[in-house]
Amino acid sequence: MIIKSLKLVNFRNYSDLECDFTNGINFIYGNNASGKTNLVESIYCLSIARSFRTNISSNLINNKNKQAYIKAKIDFNGSNKCVEIIFSDVGKTISIDGKKVSKLSELNKITNCIYFIPKDVDLLRDSPKERRFFLNVNVSKENSIYLEEMASYEKLLKERNNLLKSEKVNLNLLDVVTNQMISLSKNIYYKRKSYIDKLNVKFKDIYNKISGNANNVKVIYLPFIKESDDYESLAKTAYKNSLENDLKNKITGIGIHKEDFFVVMNGKNLAKFGSQGENRMAVLALKICPYFLIDDEKLKPVVILDDVLSELDKTHEKMLLNFLNNINQVFVTSTKKYEINNATYYQVCDGRIIKGA
Repeated sequence: MIIKSLKLVNFRNYSDLECDFTNGINFIYGNNASGKTNLVESIYCLSIARSFRTNISSNLINNKNKQAYIKAKIDFNGSNKCVEIIFSDVGKTISIDGKKVSKLSELNKITNCIYFIPKDVDLLRDSPKERRFFLNVNVSKENSIYLEEMASYEKLLKERNNLLKSEKVNLNLLDVVTNQMISLSKNIYYKRKSYIDKLNVKFKDIYNKISGNANNVKVIYLPFIKESDDYESLAKTAYKNSLENDLKNKITGIGIHKEDFFVVMNGKNLAKFGSQGENRMAVLALKICPYFLIDDEKLKPVVILDDVLSELDKTHEKMLLNFLNNINQVFVTSTKKYEINNATYYQVCDGRIIKGA
């Protein structure tokens, strides 16, 4: 997909903005707090109708206005699509070609964005929740059923936790809910494992190209139940063994909602033994990797790299910028202008954009 144009009304510090974009590198620069991140944030919202900075829709609305509006014209698989999103205090409304859609999976079929923001450098050292979010978002973009399965699992997990909090726990009902969770867990596990296997096909090559090294890096999945023909039986045993603690703590202590992954470099856990620079490049490679898992050039996602150059030395700046020429459309933000071959420049100043500056 390619984002051809964007219109923002009352989105963050943009009262009324219209801008066209090009294929290749769209380089957005300006002073801190000028609106660079707000701009690429709006582009990411086109992907899953939420920000990478907040879950609260009202935070996206400029000043005391009641709504924020995003409209984009998108080249999708050779045809033009119009995506519109309205954020308000009570939620959001999504429309594609003038028709309202109720499921995110419908939006995911049209738009796809992947991003790197400064705080992502801590992804491998952060809590497992952040890594699960990364995994869930990317698997759901590849498999729309995954979103529905995760929603059903979360609903059952909430129901099981409510049962555990009961004054007198209904063990028979608890067992029924647990078995339903296990059935979904098996499906979710195989989709997660398949996705991580695909990541590993590309991950090492991307990491070494943007880092200039020749290291053996790999993503290691930590599942609730390891691959087995007897998944459901093993899961039932695990829940049975955990029941006493679950009843005591009044919460579900095990399951796919606790899964995690880590990255090894030359056999060592990168989060524990790697440098800050190695972790940064590994996360960047991990974030970019999903782009190269899609074979159809017309369906590849837009890539957003917010303030990605600020902590890189000259050598790695050059390597990364050269590598970005492999991507159909990428948005890079920075506080300063870099000389990049074939890039289109956008200068941001207090909610205004000057193209070609």
